[in-house]
Amino acid sequence: MRWDYSVPGIPDEYFERGEGIPMTKEEVRALALSKLRVRRGDRVLDIGCGTGSVTVEAAILVGSEGVVYGVDRDERAIELTRRNAERFGVLGNVVLIRGEAPEVLLGINERFDRVFVGGGSERIEDIIRVLWGMLNGGGRVVVDAILVETVVRAVRAMEEVGFRDVEVTEVIIAKGLRTRVGTAMISRNPVFVISGEKP
Repeated sequence: MRWDYSVPGIPDEYFERGEGIPMTKEEVRALALSKLRVRRGDRVLDIGCGTGSVTVEAAILVGSEGVVYGVDRDERAIELTRRNAERFGVLGNVVLIRGEAPEVLLGINERFDRVFVGGGSERIEDIIRVLWGMLNGGGRVVVDAILVETVVRAVRAMEEVGFRDVEVTEVIIAKGLRTRVGTAMISRNPVFVISGEKP
């Protein structure tokens, strides 16, 4: 599988999916990667990689000069991310680690330029505190959340540890569904995209 474009937003159907394994949908993924401001050569961490859609797109953006770490507590998600990274030809600059955040993060002896948090809403404050020490100066974090409570806790934690320019964007996507007489717009669940930068 190839993605020959220099913009994010690979169609969801290009990815192999797994029962019960979450995936950041294409429009939300494009916005999240834009808010991350991923550059060629960056070191990116994807927490809660699920199907690997963010891991794969970030790996394409950072190129062979960069690296993307995908972390998930579910072995099936790690294996699915591996298959999707292989499918898009980026497995060479992807490192996959199975474990529960934030504990697993303490064992990663690396510094990162960009971090995406797609999972871990139950422990978001602890995750953000650990990430602060793993991020390079000027590094960015983006958190996706579906619960309002997660947004409140994430924003508070980011501001407490020192992130600046903390921003919340709510995304409500509707996709067209062809019917017998026309196109009906079917709404997806709202998603909150929280971003901030380490000075």
